[in-house]
Amino acid sequence: MIPADVELQKLSKDELIALVKALAKNWLTVDGHWFIGVEEKYGLDAALELDYRVWELYPPTEFRRLREALNLNKKGIPGIVEMLKYMSTQLVFDYELEEVNDRKAILKVVHCRPQESRLRGDRVVFDCKPTFVSAFEKLIEIVDPRVKLRCLFCPPEERPEGYWCGWEFTLDDQPSD
Repeated sequence: MIPADVELQKLSKDELIALVKALAKNWLTVDGHWFIGVEEKYGLDAALELDYRVWELYPPTEFRRLREALNLNKKGIPGIVEMLKYMSTQLVFDYELEEVNDRKAILKVVHCRPQESRLRGDRVVFDCKPTFVSAFEKLIEIVDPRVKLRCLFCPPEERPEGYWCGWEFTLDDQPSD
């Protein structure tokens, strides 16, 4: 029997990085085709409802696997930023991290493949805020519940030119009652 990773072991570092990015794009493409298929058959509202549910269920699995594979155990904002850098969606979205320190980090998406693909296909931009709120809240639950999330802007809301969405993560050191 040949181990499944025997060919991977032959790849260079650059080839492995390219492969990881290609695989991340592939799964996002499957997600997009699934979404469009549901939208075409049942309408945008049904596609969004199912998409939100998927994004409640998927992130804990991804974060657990990332944590195990890469031994990601930091807490607070450093832990959030560390995990964000390895999330599969972040490997295919072009984004910026701003104001990164122990108290705060801002993530801004510059290129959003799903929304840009919708525009190229003459589809409307959809409300993706609940999807990201769900995913980022799961990230916070797993990394450090003291972190608070705030959406700065997200489709279909008005947004600054050159950005699709913006998210602020802040550390709340206040003890909860």
